[in-house]
Amino acid sequence: MSTLNFILTLVIAFAITMVLMRLLRRVACWVELVDVPGGRKTHVGEVPVIGGIAIYLGALVAVMLTGERVSAEIEVLLAAALMVGIGALDDRFELPPQVRIVAHLVAAVTLVLATGFRVESLGNLLGFGDLDLGPVSFPFTVVAIIALVNAFNMLDGVDGVAGGVALVALAGLSSSLVPAGGIAATVTLAMVGAVVGFLVFNLPAQFNRRFLAFMGDAGSTLLGFALAGLALVAIQPHEGGALPPAVVLWLLPVPIVELFTSTIRRLVKGISPMQADRGHFHHRLLDAGFSVRAIFLMYVVGSSGSAVIGLAAWRAGASEALLFGSFVGMSVLWLLGTKNARRLVRLLPRRLRRGDFQAPERVDAAQAKR
Repeated sequence: MSTLNFILTLVIAFAITMVLMRLLRRVACWVELVDVPGGRKTHVGEVPVIGGIAIYLGALVAVMLTGERVSAEIEVLLAAALMVGIGALDDRFELPPQVRIVAHLVAAVTLVLATGFRVESLGNLLGFGDLDLGPVSFPFTVVAIIALVNAFNMLDGVDGVAGGVALVALAGLSSSLVPAGGIAATVTLAMVGAVVGFLVFNLPAQFNRRFLAFMGDAGSTLLGFALAGLALVAIQPHEGGALPPAVVLWLLPVPIVELFTSTIRRLVKGISPMQADRGHFHHRLLDAGFSVRAIFLMYVVGSSGSAVIGLAAWRAGASEALLFGSFVGMSVLWLLGTKNARRLVRLLPRRLRRGDFQAPERVDAAQAKR
């Protein structure tokens, strides 16, 4: 595919998502697909929860208009339709956790069976040779997809964070997939354009308070599912990208660490990993005095630095064991930083501390079910 087609894909996805974000606002009010403040939801007024639908349709139309061919990779978006549909129903009616997890399982299994792609090996993570998964490759892949879906579900608690972190990961994947060309690159760039279009309506900024919108479960689960599918494509040797699984960790540091720490924390407390609590990283940062804007910048800058370092080290010839060990070390530093957030907040400019951002902030608008 030509460079022009790649650019067109990105621009079309961005434009369509922008238009849909405006058009769907009225529809959201009619069908009551809105987030109402109260309890753990501290935003001001009823906010349309339309981001996931707009992102999905924007990316799908862009791929259909500019893709060279329909192949296995397009099923990343087609299987995601189930995620968006169930997510939208959850946003409107608050479905039971069992319904959501079954939908995630069906979508993950469908994706793996339809594409034929699996995580066959974790690579040489420990320096003793490749960790081949053999007969457990299928269940491992399905569980990994569901895990990343729920990681982004946990991440979507303050304005811009889930979209910003996903945008960084998509950009990192595109650096591997675009040189190889093909529909996988098209899908990735379409998602990039669509997410940017959504962020115009969701960034923690002054200019967008009048037309603020949330992505909802439809959006957070879509982002996790799409990233899992695209990463699955990127690690396949015959696709030309051949991205080691260790590098994928560097593209998604915050959601991966969030997922593991939240799961372990809840199991230690004797509660279900699906049960909501106030132990997420952004909760700790908010309680310590970080503003929503500060958290957004911290997550996006941290994710960007991680992605750049991981990709650069891999291309410079760093071993997978070194990449994995360094990622574990970086994760420990992140955990220490969030644990000592009350000390770190003193280093922030006053405008990035809680209460200094005067426009209404959305805090934990999507956390009530997590």
